[in-house]
Amino acid sequence: MRILIIKLAAIGDVLRTTSIVKGLKNKYPESEILWVTAKESYDILKNNEYIDRIIILDKEAKNKLEEEFELVISLDDDFEAIKLASSIKKKKLMGAYTEGNEIKYTDSSAAWFDMGLSSKFGKKRADELKKENKKTYQQIISEIVGVKESEPILTLEEREIGFAKDFAERKSINENDLVIGLNTSAGKRWQLKKWDIKKTAELANKLIEELNAKVILFGGPEERERNDKIKKLANGIIGAGCDNSLLEFASLINLCSILVTSDSLAMHIGIALKKKVIALFGPTSSSEIELFGRGKKIISNLECVCCYKKTCDKKPNCMDMIIAEQVFNAVKELI
Repeated sequence: MRILIIKLAAIGDVLRTTSIVKGLKNKYPESEILWVTAKESYDILKNNEYIDRIIILDKEAKNKLEEEFELVISLDDDFEAIKLASSIKKKKLMGAYTEGNEIKYTDSSAAWFDMGLSSKFGKKRADELKKENKKTYQQIISEIVGVKESEPILTLEEREIGFAKDFAERKSINENDLVIGLNTSAGKRWQLKKWDIKKTAELANKLIEELNAKVILFGGPEERERNDKIKKLANGIIGAGCDNSLLEFASLINLCSILVTSDSLAMHIGIALKKKVIALFGPTSSSEIELFGRGKKIISNLECVCCYKKTCDKKPNCMDMIIAEQVFNAVKELI
């Protein structure tokens, strides 16, 4: 049996979608699972033992998918990805497809797509449904596909494990240390997901001074200036650097005993690596996120949370309402 999964981005969404592949292999043990994804998401999938082949969505992708599939699982909102799902020879489709230039989706996948960019109800109602939803992403997609709910999968190679080991040695991080990661930004696109710089530094100082923790500050290229400000305010914080590859970034998260994070790629990586995760929520759905009994969610107490706005004029906004003491207490509860 040949199964094709189409999920391109964002990288965190691709990673959390890996929670269906083990269930698919268990349900169809003789199956061959192929996954079409974006170039930037390739590394997050490449070591997954349940995926037989990964195809990058480019001009040649269609030519690599000429044989018929018994099942195509189309889980992306990207129009080119959905067009590809529609054009492939298949016996059964679950998810999004095109009818002319119009995006549609199967009834079995409505629970997910009704809340998304392709919703037949429009953005306003889709966002309302997001706020009303109480199911995790894993529950929703496992029900769509008809498999047992599982955890997302991220496997690090020896090279990345060695990279993290070298980093730990350079920064005097030992096996018995309480290592806490802080990732309180969320890239350029989601400004409202970010937690305040001063509060991040306040938390770091409390963790270092009161718990004798080694605190690692995470971020990508877009966080360089922000992280420099945090480092000036937090004495003894360890910078992870802002130019790590995707799997180097993941390997450094793997050093952590606990990860404090906004709703971001780092959060999804921490969950997949089975870390204790403290996730901070304001504009996005906390219900969708499954921590698998290993973490805590800190949800802003403003009524307008889960608005899915990328920016906000409210002062204080939802993320401003989360204070360092709340997060510090959550860390203590997980130690």
